[in-house]
Parts: sequence; C-alpha cells; structure tokens
Amino acid sequence: MSNSERTRPRTLAEALRGWGDDELGYLLRHRPDLASPMPSDTGQLAARVTTNASAARAINRLDEFSVDLLEALSALPEPVDLVSLSEGVGQPAEVVDPRLTELRRLALVWGPDDDLRPIRAVHELLGPTPAGLGPVTARHFGDLDQLIEDAGPEAREVLAKLTWGPPTGSVEKADRPVTIASAKTPVERLLARGLVVPRDPNTVVLPRQIGLHLRGGRVLATTQPVPPPLAGRPVSAGIADRAAAGAALDLVRHVDQALEQLGTEPPPVLRTGGLGVRETRSLAGRLGLDEQTVALVLEIAYAADLLAPADVGNTELWLPTATYDDWLELDTAHRWSILVGAWFAGQRAIGLVGRRDTGGATAAARERLVNALAPDLERLLAPEIRLLTMRGLALAEPGTAVSEDALVTWVAWHRPRRGGPFRDDLVRWTIAEAALLGLTGLGALAAHAHALLDEGADLAEAIQPLVPEPVDHVLLQADLTAVAPGPLVRSVQDELAAMADAESHGGGGVFRFSEGSIRRAFDLGRTSAQLHAWLTEHSRTPVPQPLSYLIDDVARRHGVLRIGAASTYLRCDDEDVITRLLGTTMPGVRFRRLAPTVLVSPASPDQVLTRLRDAGFTPLAETFDGVVHITAPAPRRGRPVRRRTSRDFADSTIELTEDQVKAVLENVRVGDRLADDRPEGGAPDVLAAPAETIGVLGNAAEAGVRTWISYVDHNGEASERIVEPVRVADGWLTAYDVDADQPRTYALHRIAAARLVES
Repeated sequence: MSNSERTRPRTLAEALRGWGDDELGYLLRHRPDLASPMPSDTGQLAARVTTNASAARAINRLDEFSVDLLEALSALPEPVDLVSLSEGVGQPAEVVDPRLTELRRLALVWGPDDDLRPIRAVHELLGPTPAGLGPVTARHFGDLDQLIEDAGPEAREVLAKLTWGPPTGSVEKADRPVTIASAKTPVERLLARGLVVPRDPNTVVLPRQIGLHLRGGRVLATTQPVPPPLAGRPVSAGIADRAAAGAALDLVRHVDQALEQLGTEPPPVLRTGGLGVRETRSLAGRLGLDEQTVALVLEIAYAADLLAPADVGNTELWLPTATYDDWLELDTAHRWSILVGAWFAGQRAIGLVGRRDTGGATAAARERLVNALAPDLERLLAPEIRLLTMRGLALAEPGTAVSEDALVTWVAWHRPRRGGPFRDDLVRWTIAEAALLGLTGLGALAAHAHALLDEGADLAEAIQPLVPEPVDHVLLQADLTAVAPGPLVRSVQDELAAMADAESHGGGGVFRFSEGSIRRAFDLGRTSAQLHAWLTEHSRTPVPQPLSYLIDDVARRHGVLRIGAASTYLRCDDEDVITRLLGTTMPGVRFRRLAPTVLVSPASPDQVLTRLRDAGFTPLAETFDGVVHITAPAPRRGRPVRRRTSRDFADSTIELTEDQVKAVLENVRVGDRLADDRPEGGAPDVLAAPAETIGVLGNAAEAGVRTWISYVDHNGEASERIVEPVRVADGWLTAYDVDADQPRTYALHRIAAARLVES
C-alpha cells in the first residue's frame, strides 16, 4: 500500500478533520444549520453534514450547473474522476473544477480528483433516476453494441425513446418469462437480452448502464455553466431614474393618504385576519387607485410597522401606529427608504393578494381569495427570490430594461430546485412591485436602487438628489384652484387638504376649492377669518375674489342647523322627578335637559336603566315609537383565537456571526483533542467505585500525569475533559483544564470515571 493510499481519508469525518479553520469556517457560514446545536467534534459535524434535511438546504441554494454536477456524480459508475465527470456533463475540466471545488467546500462532495464521492444524502435527494437514468443492474452485458444491433431496428427505436428519460415504459405482463428464441415483439427482444428489465408487472425500465452507453457517456444532453443572458431593450438611464423617483414620491404620498384615511375611518379586522375585500375596494375608490396597488401600499405600511390591528372597545380595527407619527416627521427621502427597506426584507408574498392560495392547508383555504394584510402571507422563499431578482436587474447593462421572461429564466438558473412555478411568480411580482416602489423606471433599475444591494450605502442619500425640495406656498387661480409648484411642507399640505380637494398629483399638485371643501374646513373648527388669513399668507398670487366670496357665503350658512348625538332619552311628566334626576350624581351617567319633560344622556340605555334602578327609580324602557320594550339576555360568545401561520420553517436560514463561528470551531477542536487523548476503550461500561476514582486522581496529581475524566454537571449532562490534576482534597479536584487553558475545580462526586492518559 502506497503512502498516499494510507493517508487518503476513508470517511467524510476523516476528511473534515484534515480541514483547516478557514475551510471549516466557510462550511459553517454557508451551512449555518450545522452549528445548531453546537457539534461536539468533527465526527458529529460530519454526521450532521450528511443528514437529508441539512443537505437539502444546501442543494436548494445551488445553481443549475452545480446541481447538474451532483446529478452526474450520482449517476456515473464509481469511482468517478474529474475527467469522466467533465465528459459526463460535456464541459472542459477547467470549467468543472472550480464548481467542483465549491461543492467540496460545502461538504456535498469529498475525495480526491480520481475518486470523487457525493455524500449519501445527495443520492437520496436526487432520487432513484438522476438525470433521467434508470437503476443500476448487476447483469454483465459484454458487447452492448452487438446486443443492441441483434435486437433489431424496431427495438432500437424503443431504446431511443427511453434514452433521455424517463427511463420507464408501460408494457402488459412485463415480468413474463421470455427468451431470445421466443421473443416476438420489440419489447420482448429487449427483455430477452436484458436491455430493459421489468420493474413491476406493467412497467419496464432501462438499466443505467444501457442508458449511459446510448447517451455516448453523457449524463446530461446539455449543461449551462454560466447564467443565461439578461436580455432586454435599451432605455435612457436619466429618464429611467427620473421616472423611478416620481414613482417613489407617489408611493410616499399613497401611504400617507391611505393611513390618514384609515385613521379617520378605521376598517375592522376580519375574523380570520386581514382586510375585507369590500373595505379594500372602498379605499381604492377614495384614493383613485386599483385594488392591487392599494394592497401593496397597505402591505408595505404594515411591514414598516406604520399600520397594525388595535382593540377599540369590543372591536379590532386597522389603525395607524405611533411609528406612523414619527415617520411623518421625516423628510421624503427617509420616509421612502423606510418603506423600501421593510418591503425588501419582508417575508410576505404580496402578489398573492386577490388570488387563490394554491398552497393553502385545506381545500377551503385553496379556494378562498387571499385578503390584503392576511396573517398567512408569509413565505420564507419571498425575500430570497426578491434579492435574486434585484441582483439580476443590477447586473444588467446600465440603461437596459431586462425582459420579464429573461429575468425569470435567470433566477430559475440560480435556484432550479426552489419553488418551481411559485418562484417564477415571485420574480414577476417583484418586478411589478419594484416599479411601484420607485426602484425601477421604464423597466430598468434606477441608479439610486443600487444602494439597496450595497450594505454600506444609504438609500435615502442615494435618492435625495432626485427629490424636489418641499415648498410652503401655492398659486391661487381664478377658477377656484390652487397649484402647488412642488411637494408641500407637511403643515401646509395638511391645512390645504382641510379646505380643498386634490385633483391631480405629481411633483406638486392641483387642489380645487368648493362649497363642500370649505364646509369641511369649518367643520374642523376653522373660521372664515382664519381661512382668509392663511390663504393670504401662503399664496404667491392675490386671493381671487370668487374664492373670498365662496368662503364668506359658506360661513353665513354654516351652523344654522345643529345636530348632536344622544344614546338615551328620558321623558317624564313629573317636574319633581326631572329636578331630582338633574341633581343626582350617577357613575358614568350625565343628563342634559332639552325640554321641560325631556332629558338626554350620552350613556347607553342599558347603563342608564341600571343606574336609575340602583338609585331607587323605577323606569320603563320603550322603543323609538313609544312601545314598551321587553329585553331578554343575549347569549355570550367568545371569539376564537386567531393564529398566524408560517411555512417551511425547516428551510429558514440563519446567519452566524464571526464569534459564533469561532466558538463552534473551538468546540470542535476541543472535541477532536479529547477523542485523540481518550484512553483506549473509551468510557467504561461499568463505573468505577468512588474510592477507585479518587485514587486514580490522587496518583495523577502526585505524578503530574494528564488524566481523562467523565464529568456530570449540575444539569445532569456528561462531558469528557483532559485535565492535569494538582490537588485532591475536601471533596474537590483542583486541576488545570488543558482545553480551557486555565485552572478549575471539580466536585469529586460528579466525576463518573477517570483514567490516566499515556503520553
């Protein structure tokens, strides 16, 4: 046996033990699930690497060419070397070798170039027919070309149909006995020669050896080692940036308007969560947007914590949050960057709103249309595909509007095993959402959007040059309109919105005064003098006479007829009782006299009735038309708990910090040293008597010999350690912990076993 064969690792665990800290650190960073819980040594790390769950996470993040290499390694007869692998995928070795190195670094493949081995989980995850090849048969065929020639031209046509997969065909009585002499049909001639074999009574399958031979040694017909091109149409980069900036301003305005509307008339939260279709349609009509855009606006506000459900009395309503008030104080660029950041990192698949959820847990759920703000919109695949889509747009040539189909194909090449049709839908939804968010213009990625993919860049700073400065004045026109020459300062915008209706939006906007809008300002507490003064102060043009007349005319008629609210009325012909009620103090109940025999109260009839009876009165309830009202207690019902669900938690990704990676490496190295220093035979099956253990430790302390101990901590967990005993006394062992590189004390009654370590 040569020295190279003796030093060649026989198992994956042995291979990993030969890795340096940089290599193991790379593995942990790219397969972070291996670190939880922390592996005790390389053997445990190797066992975790080969589990199907961990390997599936790693394979699902590979691109198409890497998956092709794994399929070829799984399909080719062992041992597989670099040359046969290159021939199997039809690519030169210099193209295959770098990608093979990456697969080794991810511990999906191990071994030298002349003996490449995919881990067991790769074979299991790729299935029994990798690359459309059938199972391996133990039969020895000899001259395959001659066998195929002898089967005849019709049989060769059957083989041609099975060559590139699927490798199975339906045949009646496939398992019937047949010989070369008795074979009559093409399939029988193939069965007699073993060129196809029965898989079950109705199915034949092409053996892998035959399939590879018919393919000329190729495992895959075509492979693509580089991603497909990001083709598209040219656009003006400057115009695209300005169009994207305009969409960004519109997004901020839409979020502001939507939340102001919800703050004024908050809609209820559905029993199953989310916002009802009727409420969404109503809000869309008020904002002048389509329902899908409104859903996106609300979802982005929800992701940015600007909108949340809140309990108001006995009802749960959608209301703006306190964060929304803080958001309003920011400038436009920072408000926009907060919205985009929340969308980019969020897990909600907004594109599902208004569609049927084909991935629902029940048949009813799959038939139901998904509501905006529904609690089950989380998809862990969403941020991953969103990031890939934005990267694809960023990699395109500047001023190129990448076609949707090209981008879908590009993302599919990078994640061939993730999502399928849903992945493609996510790409299309991301493209549409990026346009509404102001990240793309005319289909091309805007210059300021590149900051979203650069961790060190400031998104708000990137778009700031394209955001016009807010103005504090308007231009009043004789046709009862006010023109804003730019985005208005928040206080000016709020005041103008109170007295005029917005007719158009853009960099500025046009607002129209009407009788209804002026009356709205009076309803909000403004006076005619305040309106005249404000318009004079904030208009760069004189206040038109028609607008002044309109304000004065509405002011003369405003408030002539008054209306108020009263939940309860009381009528009584006895003046003494009326007087007593007005002079009586009742908790939570107040009365106001409207007529000599009529009192009203803002409290509910039930509450007033209870308080009056507690005070010694004997009232009688009646309906609106004066009929005596008989009440019966209504049955009480509790609301079911609304639970939010998420999907594919097994595929959730985590990122390890450098400190966590270092801690795992240290723990693995400590475990490996313990394994090396463990006495031959390991831990004893039968624990030694305490006196014997103390004797071993005493002798080790006296001789200064390193000792292996099995120690049980206060949680009952056993661990192995190599120590250098210094002193045994008073029920404690004082020793130098070799791995921790510091002295420690151990309770003797917790030391289960001890053995001297030979130097």
